[in-house]
Amino acid sequence: MTSPALAPSSPEPAAASPVSLPESAAALPVSLPETLGAGTLGESLRNGSLEFGRLDPGAPEIGIGPILQRSTGPIRAAHYVPAGDDTVLWGRLPAAGDVPILSVDSGTEVTIDTVSHEGLLDDQGGDPVAFFGAHGVPRNRVLDDAVEIAGSVPRDAGIDGPHVVSRPIEVRGARPGDVLGITLVEALRRVPYGVISNRHGRGALPDRFPEGPENVSVFSPVLPNDPTDLAADAPAHGSVPLRTGAPGLRGDPQTPPSGAQPGLGDGVAPGRATFPLRPFLGIMGVAVAEAERPHSVPPGIHGGNIDVSLLVPGTTIYLPVQVAGALAYVGDPHFAQGDGEVSLTALEASLRVTVRFDLVSASEAAARWGTLSAPLIETSEFLVPCGLGDTLDEAMRACVGASVALLGTRFDMESHLAYAYLSAATDFRISQVVDRVVGVHATIRRSDFEGDQNLGALIAASESYESALAADDTAALDAAFIEGPGALRADAHGVLRGSEAISRFRGRRGGTARREVVTRDVRWIDPHNALMVIETRTLSGGRGLNTQHWTLGPGGWRIALAQVAAPAAAIDPAVWRIVGTPLVPASAAGLLAGERIAVKDLVAVAGQRIGAGVPAYLAEAENEIEPAHAPALAALLEAGAEVTGIAQTDEFAYGLTGTSGPHAPAANPAAPGHLPGGSTSGPAVAVASGQVGIGLGTDTAGSIRVPAAYQGLWGLRTTHGLVSRAGVLPLAPSFDSVGWLTRSPELLRRVMEASVPGLSVEASEPEIVCLPDLLPGIDPDVLSAYHAALARLEAQGLTITELAPAHLAEVPEVFRVVQAGEAHAAHGKWVAAHPGALDPAVAERFRAAANLDPAVLAAAMVRLPELRAHLNAALGERVVLLPTTPGPAPRVDADAAELNRVRAHTLRLTTLASLTGRPALAFPVPRAPGALPIGLSLIGPPGSEHTLLALAETLFPSTVREIS
Repeated sequence: MTSPALAPSSPEPAAASPVSLPESAAALPVSLPETLGAGTLGESLRNGSLEFGRLDPGAPEIGIGPILQRSTGPIRAAHYVPAGDDTVLWGRLPAAGDVPILSVDSGTEVTIDTVSHEGLLDDQGGDPVAFFGAHGVPRNRVLDDAVEIAGSVPRDAGIDGPHVVSRPIEVRGARPGDVLGITLVEALRRVPYGVISNRHGRGALPDRFPEGPENVSVFSPVLPNDPTDLAADAPAHGSVPLRTGAPGLRGDPQTPPSGAQPGLGDGVAPGRATFPLRPFLGIMGVAVAEAERPHSVPPGIHGGNIDVSLLVPGTTIYLPVQVAGALAYVGDPHFAQGDGEVSLTALEASLRVTVRFDLVSASEAAARWGTLSAPLIETSEFLVPCGLGDTLDEAMRACVGASVALLGTRFDMESHLAYAYLSAATDFRISQVVDRVVGVHATIRRSDFEGDQNLGALIAASESYESALAADDTAALDAAFIEGPGALRADAHGVLRGSEAISRFRGRRGGTARREVVTRDVRWIDPHNALMVIETRTLSGGRGLNTQHWTLGPGGWRIALAQVAAPAAAIDPAVWRIVGTPLVPASAAGLLAGERIAVKDLVAVAGQRIGAGVPAYLAEAENEIEPAHAPALAALLEAGAEVTGIAQTDEFAYGLTGTSGPHAPAANPAAPGHLPGGSTSGPAVAVASGQVGIGLGTDTAGSIRVPAAYQGLWGLRTTHGLVSRAGVLPLAPSFDSVGWLTRSPELLRRVMEASVPGLSVEASEPEIVCLPDLLPGIDPDVLSAYHAALARLEAQGLTITELAPAHLAEVPEVFRVVQAGEAHAAHGKWVAAHPGALDPAVAERFRAAANLDPAVLAAAMVRLPELRAHLNAALGERVVLLPTTPGPAPRVDADAAELNRVRAHTLRLTTLASLTGRPALAFPVPRAPGALPIGLSLIGPPGSEHTLLALAETLFPSTVREIS
């Protein structure tokens, strides 16, 4: 049952104090067999570091093993739910309207402390310290959360059930009609003892037991099979004495057998019945759709008190979702149970469990199991349909009916043949007979249905999928995948989750390389699920591997998961237009000897053409071979660097995401599945992937800084006009600036010294300016990093000033209008003459530029120098700290509306440096492994490049290294 559960407290450390007894057991001193005195185990027993004790003759054995107080001991999952008065319910199960204590995605593991109700109930005194103390358990061996729950969690003993269950956990995306799988991943014993109870009017023989007027609670100590293995999940036994008042586990403790140690290697103890432990959860469920919380005792379609002893670690129970989010819960921990649970309870005791929640869409569930009328369990050996009813006859009939239906859906087996099979081959077991609603479960052997009867249909489905790929038949490709959020497709770009995301990706991709299948290897999971590994050969050369999980439903075989490993390309066309070994050698030895360069496809390379990221433009430039290197490139070659190749750019550099161009987007090496940023996308990816050390590009509105932030790089937009733009195709000359990308500040410094040798390298300690008006819309992680950087600068003794310059809000619009006008002047005539040559988003920008009101453009051109002068005067010699972008890189499947939103927020941050002509350095923020890159920027007065670099290096020293 469930009720609020756990407020944090400070439990006593497990090994901090020796074994002690409560006052009720004070007359029973702790003693140990002398045979334990010499070894490490014996010493641990004596000093109490393992926190268990053995009592003198006549006293009961209290069990051997660790105590897992909340928040101590092994905790497997990243999500942990302790037990206490704010995290459990007692006697009732969650219902619609209950507020979840945790929200997780499908596939997430959660570790949960569960507490047994035995020892807490009113008929046992309601005081677990006293109850267990009477059995020789010291206070520090009683769970603190059990004490807290017994004392503060509300429960009406007259109407509520006995069980303690966790408050609900939301599984994001779960909807009524879906099915939730709850897998028990791990079960650790929290205590080395448990209780088996029988109460009047309950159990299989209520007219006979209990035999006296009182309820009976049998205390059962735990003894490990191997006395040297005291892990919380080590094999162990429970025990019940043959007669009331019988001696402890080893008979007479005063006369132990020679060499005896506490353990049950043979599984036998004199005077007691011992039995192996198989921990499981009696209760796993989902919230009911009613507003009233259901009683914890009777199970149902929601799960709840199912008490199926097969639900040990490694098994899964499937439950139809009734409310949004599923609101899953667990409880009623068992150490062991026989089928039937005849006495009322089995060996009940607290467990620390780790469970995994897996959401199955309604359509996929229907294909796999049909309509579930009761919980369904799957183990490695069995399919286990359940039947519930008021009597065993009703439960048996329900279970047989569910089994026939399951065999029909799962294996396409005719009903009368399924009925015959079940009679001949399947055991029907009594789950329990004591929970008001009784249960029967079937154990259908998976191995009886293994075979290759579906192989032909599976191969045919695979061949159809390959044909659809070759024809770029997007409708057929969509139909080849299962529908809903469970579909997955993964490649070098990352993971696409859900059929809608996969479909959007295909719609943008425009087909794939022609390929032929070399081999297919199939490994069966079960007759309805198979793994297929396909080796392919592309017609253009190279081999690829595709791993697919196919599942069989009413519509035939469909793909649930596909992982694509395309052939390794000698040249990735999304990164490079042309490469060489090298394409251009160094012209001299110098500061950059041994470094390689990726040149943006706007910069003149002698003997090559400029393509500007537009195939049609490149084709028309066939006879326009560049006679000389652009000065910006020549300086690097003269310093000893060589050109590896010409790298891709957004079309005419009119973009910030890296999404335009014939092969875009390139895979972001630092954030798979996310955009690389643009327009200097090709050089940035080449640098981030380690193919080159230097990316030579241009920055008009952030085209170097944005990919730097998205890929964890150092990117510098130089002072406007500082580096010659001769030989560089323009976009908007009022803002265009040459710059570089590197993986380290050290290399960036050498690049600056080689490119602008007369630039002062002396770094000053400037006043730092923050501009709060530019911060709305920034992601929390970026904002946190920004404030941390400000704090570090202040700690270094630098002055931090907030500034709100007049007319700052005008910057993005004035920039936009002037950029559009100049872009149209530079390329508008060519764009108009080549309809359909550009990506729709870039074409729309040129269309808008062509339709600019001349008066609006003229006014913006007049306003530009005024605004530039005003802001430069306001900023003076101070340095501005800003986020580079509002957040990490958008996903590759982000829609146009999302990209436009990000673009608008980004331009608000990047256009200040562009409009004022100031240098801007983008640098990475250190992140936890697996976190998406984010960046900050420093904007300084003209010529302050070295100061910005020195300042950035002091902020996050951990980023001052090359990304390997």
